[in-house]
Amino acid sequence: MENNEIEVRISDIFASFLKSIVTVAVITAVCGALLGAFGYYKAKHTTVDTNAIQATIDTTQESIDTKNLSIRNLETKNQTLENISIPYYNRKIERDTVLLDKRRSYLENSIYYTIDPFNCGTARITFTVETQIPEQAYEQYADYLTNEQRLIANVCAALNPFSDSILENVRNILGEDVETRYIEELISVTKIDNQLVRLDVYYQDPALAQQAADYLFSEIQKILAEMNPEYKVKIVNTFNGFEINWDMYNQRTSYEDSLLSTEKNLSSDNDALNNLNKNLEDNANSINLANEEVVKLTEELESAKNNLAHAQDVRSGKKAVIKYGLIGVIVGFVLACGFVYVREILSGKIRNRYGVISRYPYPILGVVPSSKKYIFGKTIKKLEGDSLSTDSDVISATAASTLALVTAEGTDCCMIGTIAKDDPSLSALKDAMNSKVKFAGNILSDAKAVASLEKSQTVILVEKRNESRVDSISEEITKIKSLKKDILGIILL
Repeated sequence: MENNEIEVRISDIFASFLKSIVTVAVITAVCGALLGAFGYYKAKHTTVDTNAIQATIDTTQESIDTKNLSIRNLETKNQTLENISIPYYNRKIERDTVLLDKRRSYLENSIYYTIDPFNCGTARITFTVETQIPEQAYEQYADYLTNEQRLIANVCAALNPFSDSILENVRNILGEDVETRYIEELISVTKIDNQLVRLDVYYQDPALAQQAADYLFSEIQKILAEMNPEYKVKIVNTFNGFEINWDMYNQRTSYEDSLLSTEKNLSSDNDALNNLNKNLEDNANSINLANEEVVKLTEELESAKNNLAHAQDVRSGKKAVIKYGLIGVIVGFVLACGFVYVREILSGKIRNRYGVISRYPYPILGVVPSSKKYIFGKTIKKLEGDSLSTDSDVISATAASTLALVTAEGTDCCMIGTIAKDDPSLSALKDAMNSKVKFAGNILSDAKAVASLEKSQTVILVEKRNESRVDSISEEITKIKSLKKDILGIILL
């Protein structure tokens, strides 16, 4: 049973819009051009007196220039002071402040500076490294051995600072959560008499310092073994406990003296800078008063310039064209979309397969691709539910399914529809069927089509999208039923 309700899908609206994109563009462009022309005509016929506004601008600008000249005269008196002395003290204070902050931060975070130099926890390992002497060097044994030991001692001393991974392990041993550079301060590797190497680790807890020293000593052994497997490391003596560390004490005293000196210099520089600023205060007050007057005059000048700009905008044909042209484009686009909606959606024509499925209880035997090409053809096919296969494949499949149905029915069948016999899509379909199912024509307007229909027992409706009207198809169906013919299905072109 036919369903007379109109069903409008969003995809149908969008597909219709894409089909009519050229029409929409033309209407939009025409409206934009018309309103742009109207804006240009309106601008050219608007009368605004800009001479009085320009005179106000000139007078205000002269007053501002006079005030600025008096300000520059005051600033000239302080130019040397402002450009030389004050910037110098500012830079010096800034550098000293940054340096002081860095030193204070260093003292706050450094483990080395928290250790009491008169009760310093120390772990010390003194060792020497021997190597094999080549046979050809026995005559110069003493000199060769001395050179080799000095070389190896230099290499060992150069191992400090150790790699980040080694320092990370030392930090884990000590249980400290500080930066690597503070762990590095606790370690010392020195060369003694070109023969011996002394490894020192300083920490509050001598036991932990000893663990760290043992670990570092093992790493030194590994590195030396990688350099030359013949190197033999021998420990000369070890020490673990507390001691007075005069080097640490002297270093800390020197550092604290430098902090005190920096603080005194900062205080002196700030006093000098304050005196310079005091000398500038009187002139600064005079300049501020003049600047306030300039600000007021500048506001008056900006207001006058805005009035002039507005007056010029009113008379500007280019800006009027742009303004009214954009309005016209928006209006034209809305009108074009409304036109497309009324023409395509409410025209009473079949748009796609969904329009047939929602109205008629007959199966769709196929949807033959339209011979008309669109700019967004693939997108339109997706929105209307058409196959994206090639046109020949779709036509062949439609013809095959139609012939299979007609063969299964075993009756004479013909195609009818409210379309032209020479339609390209219909011609392609008939060629694919090899004329086994003929197209009779339009039974609403062609007597021969009615006569052909009388010879057939079954009928296949062939309708074309965006051309065949719903009421015409309904009339066809009514007439076919009155002739007591069966409708096998519908083919949509």
